[in-house]
Amino acid sequence: MRTLGRALLAVPAAVLITAGTATAAAAANGTPSSAPPSSAPCVSTSGAKACFVANGDAVYVKDTKANGDSVAGTLKSRLPSRWGRECFNSRGAAAGWVKCSFNVPEYEWADLWAVNKPFIGSQNSTGVYTSPII
Repeated sequence: MRTLGRALLAVPAAVLITAGTATAAAAANGTPSSAPPSSAPCVSTSGAKACFVANGDAVYVKDTKANGDSVAGTLKSRLPSRWGRECFNSRGAAAGWVKCSFNVPEYEWADLWAVNKPFIGSQNSTGVYTSPII
């Protein structure tokens, strides 16, 4: 009976710890799009390019290497915030740009990542501001 009591107490504690450290995230497959505005901040890595447009909270992603790998553009908050958005492009290099529209917190610095072969491939990042500068 004591073991059961300890187990029942441990489960809520684990849930609270996990909930306190969880990151709010969203992921989407991009829809075909024209190129982002030339003023948009972008980042590239071998095989992928990602851009962010603050006015509209849009992430643009382009596959730049015909190698059969998917690419992604990821926008992740800097601490103390904890949120992220990820836009996938699995259409191939010949298909051009895709766009994902997200709702991101305003007036924060974030890191924009371009990733070839998401989760294991080459990647590079740059800092962006989530609100248009007026």
